Amino acid sequence: MTTSIASPTLVFIPIAELIILYATSFSVAGFVLYWWYRSYSKLGIRFSEMVKFGWKNWRRILHHLLVYAGFQKKILKDRYAGIMHFSIFYGMIILFISTALIALSHDLLKPLFHFGILVGWFYLNFEVWANLGGILLTIGIVMALYRRLAKRIELDTIADDYILLSGLLLLALQGFILGALKIYLFRNGFDDYRFVEWSLSYVFSFGNVSQGSGILLYRDLWMFHIMTAFAIAAYLPFSKLSHIALSSVGVSVKEIKPRGEMPTPFILSELMESGNFDFKMGAKVVKDLPKLKKIEALACTDCGRCERACPAHIAGSDLDPRVIVQNIKKNVYSGEAEMGSMIMSENAAWACTTCQACVEECPVLIEPFSFIMETRKNLVMESKLSKETVGYLNNLTYAQNPFNNPPSDRDEMLKFAPKYEEGMDILYWVGCMGAFDPRGKEVAKTVMELLNKAGVKYGILGSEEKCNGETARRIGEEGRFQELVLSNIDTFKKYNVKKILTACPHCFNTFKNEYPKFGLNVEVLHHSTFLTNLVKDGKLNVKKKEETVTLHDPCYLGRINGQYEETRFIVKSATNLSEMEKSGSKSMCCGAGGGNYWYKVESQESISHIRMEQALETKAEKLATACPFCMAMMEDASRTMDVESKIKVRDIAEILKENLA
Repeated sequence: MTTSIASPTLVFIPIAELIILYATSFSVAGFVLYWWYRSYSKLGIRFSEMVKFGWKNWRRILHHLLVYAGFQKKILKDRYAGIMHFSIFYGMIILFISTALIALSHDLLKPLFHFGILVGWFYLNFEVWANLGGILLTIGIVMALYRRLAKRIELDTIADDYILLSGLLLLALQGFILGALKIYLFRNGFDDYRFVEWSLSYVFSFGNVSQGSGILLYRDLWMFHIMTAFAIAAYLPFSKLSHIALSSVGVSVKEIKPRGEMPTPFILSELMESGNFDFKMGAKVVKDLPKLKKIEALACTDCGRCERACPAHIAGSDLDPRVIVQNIKKNVYSGEAEMGSMIMSENAAWACTTCQACVEECPVLIEPFSFIMETRKNLVMESKLSKETVGYLNNLTYAQNPFNNPPSDRDEMLKFAPKYEEGMDILYWVGCMGAFDPRGKEVAKTVMELLNKAGVKYGILGSEEKCNGETARRIGEEGRFQELVLSNIDTFKKYNVKKILTACPHCFNTFKNEYPKFGLNVEVLHHSTFLTNLVKDGKLNVKKKEETVTLHDPCYLGRINGQYEETRFIVKSATNLSEMEKSGSKSMCCGAGGGNYWYKVESQESISHIRMEQALETKAEKLATACPFCMAMMEDASRTMDVESKIKVRDIAEILKENLA
């Protein structure tokens, strides 16, 4: 390819206009950069801190930017919105690079060094990509406008959205029209590489536009195009487009930890040793939040994915994760002298099931439920608890279980399983539901029967078992949680426990992700994994029955710990699986998590009823689950909805037992 193939320069644009263009460009760029810096310096983060953090964490920053911004890992999980955002994002990136290359070639290299880079094969490829960028941007904007105008989903659409989308669409169309007019004025044999503009150029031919009129028209359109770009750039800090900069920072600084691991604000054993209990927990108003949590809130794009996924919001409670994060974002610069804005209402705080559907959905790694936990901790500090919550916590203190049963009642299970002794392969953790709840007891006995049949060497603790404290921590009572942690770990050490098996995802998650912080070093398995391995190893033989079963994924097993396949393996081995629309990572909570099982939440509908309706849509004969709390909630829903004759609720262990060969 010869160098005669080159990009036409804008020789007919007056030098004065080009000077004004660059002066304005640097001013707008400086303004945007200063706003970006001030967004974080106003939080009390000094420039030296920013540099130090970037130097120390550059690998994580680069990785997160590539995965979550570049490859848009979480955005693309929603197909329509993902394609829409992908098109807009990469359309803008391609066009920005194209503009930068034109400026570099025509306005820097040619005047100073008398050569350009937009020549030959490179220029032809450049034009193809520039046209593709314009197409992508146009498609994405049209999809976004349709999504809002057709009201496909619930969106918090405001006038600002239409202004931005219209401005970006105008910018893309202006680029095509300017390119088409340039081709019309300076036709070359290689113009067909600019396939969109080449086709549009014939519109001017039909209009018989003269050379002189065309140049004047080009100058006017070019200046209008530049002013449109400047207006959008200058408007960026005040619009939703600010998320381009703010969410990039939010994603970059985010340290991704196991979802099931909550922050540990103090170590109780250290406080007891020092005797200093003078500390504050949680946050009541926005200014009380840590800096990193404020940075997280600033990253919110107001897309509403968390809102549409939240079971408490769907059920009509006061909780709306999108509104909470947006409220924090709007009040993030509350001064020390001001009271600041409340993070959320008490009713909203107690409505959260901690299912983390909001975390799963957020494309920029915000954890709305973490703000709720900060509020709950503050409510505990201020003793703003319901009668039911106080009763629950008192039961943990005096009976070491939420039911307030005598600990000796746990020994009843020793009729069905041996007492754990050092050297046994497995400690089966029965759990509070398995020890005291009638339906939970049936599941625990079933698990024991399967372990006995498979010849597993295991034992249980009986009255030495205590609640693991999971719900206390999620209610916001960190001290009560850690008291139980220390006691249970002492018991595990006493028997030199190496492996724990449990049928409760909440116990599983707490032992696996939270107890290690306090010194527990054991293997933790959920019964879905252990039973699956027994079947695969031939220690339990299953015969498949011709019945249809749908599966409810427990939040703390699936979404929070990523275990989906084991439960499905068991159900598919024994029956025909019919998935609900909301399943897997998008599964809807039963409504019990986060302490909701132990107190009443005011809402228009019951979360468990909504979930049961979704199960009924599958026409399945049975609903399988792998959590005693899910079991209790779904059976309660079947009774109150009077659908017990239509669908039976079973634990996966019961499904397995019913279909043993």
